[in-house]
Order: sequence, then C-alpha cells, then structure tokens
Amino acid sequence: MRQRLAGGLGVALTLCACGHAGAQEIGRPGAASLYGAAAEDVASLPTDAEVAAAAPPKRSEGSAALHCTAGPSGLLEGCTVMLQRNPGFGAALMSLAPKFRLKPAEGRPATDVVISASWPVVDHQVDWQVPPKDGDFATTSTPAAWKYGKPGAAVMNCLVGRLGATYDCMVTLQEPRGVGMGTMVLRFAPYFKLKPAMVAGKPVPAAVNFPFRMVESGGRIY
Repeated sequence: MRQRLAGGLGVALTLCACGHAGAQEIGRPGAASLYGAAAEDVASLPTDAEVAAAAPPKRSEGSAALHCTAGPSGLLEGCTVMLQRNPGFGAALMSLAPKFRLKPAEGRPATDVVISASWPVVDHQVDWQVPPKDGDFATTSTPAAWKYGKPGAAVMNCLVGRLGATYDCMVTLQEPRGVGMGTMVLRFAPYFKLKPAMVAGKPVPAAVNFPFRMVESGGRIY
C-alpha cells in the first residue's frame, strides 16, 4: 500500500480540493503558531512585538514548543515544554501562553494543542526556493500507518539555517498518536529546498512548522 501526504505543507488540505498555491504554504504567518485546533477556532495569538519582548536577556536565537490543553473557555492549561532550542526560550514561550486562546465553546472536551515561537522575530519568513508539487511527498507507509489505514496528521518543527538547509527536526503533534505519521513526515525534511529567514537583509536561523494531513479519497489514503 502506498500513502501520500495531501496538500504538502501549511494548512491541511485534501488532495482533490486544493490547488498548488495552498499546498505551498510554510507554517503560519508570524513568530507564534498554534496547532491542534482548526484555524477558525483560534481566537488570539501573541503579536510579533510580544514575542520579541519575551526573548530571554542576552540571547538572540532560539525557539520552543509547548504542549497544552484547551477546555470550553478557550484558555490554555497544563502547558509543558516539549522542545527548547537554547536555554530560557521554553520559559519565554511559557510566559506567552496566556496570549494563545481558542474561541470559547460550551461543552468542548479538552483539546490537545501545541504552541511554538521562534526568535529572533524575522522581517522575511522562510520561503520555498523550489516549491513542491503534487506527488513530491509520496512515500511507502510505515508498518504502523499501513496497519492503521485511516486519515491522520502530523506537525514537524525544524530549524532552517542561513543557507536554507533544514535540520534538527522534531515531530511536535501527531493525530492520532502511535501510528507512524511522525515517522513518515520526518523523511521529507532533507529534500526541502528553502530560502532562509531574513533580518535586516541578512539570513538568520529560524524554526519553522511543517504541518501535514493524511486524507482519504475514493477508499484510498493519500
């Protein structure tokens, strides 16, 4: 059985319902991101200025990701650091957690979400040097994903260096867990061709999210 990750990078899209433009988005705009909830359910994120102000003293480059839960109020609770690149950035993101909110929804069960931020706040975000096209993210499924055989999703957080190389990748979210979705998306990182983030006209390392969604079409998983 072959599986294909539909929609490439960025917003989760079905293979047969989107064009290349949507499939080529990298992460979400801004220095802060939230995954695990639909975009229309996100009420607020920290601004770039708030992210910049939260940077640890005397440290200019770093990133972090937290795992949190959101209940009916939309407020994030129980946040824990799951990724920290350079000391102090996990605490910096923790200080910003109250600024991440979902829209209130009465009766909504606890929702697992992942929030992330990257420093410095860049002038120009990472972009494609060679945009992907349909079929670029085809892969033989992992044994666990083959056995599962249903739609799923994963978010991979990577550093993109000054020359556009992708490295130090980590899966921060899998839906569902334990069926091999993260293992699949980690295979793609070495093949990304990217332009680095820029600050004041100079390239800088930046953490970038790469979300993928597996979808079912015509009885097959793509």
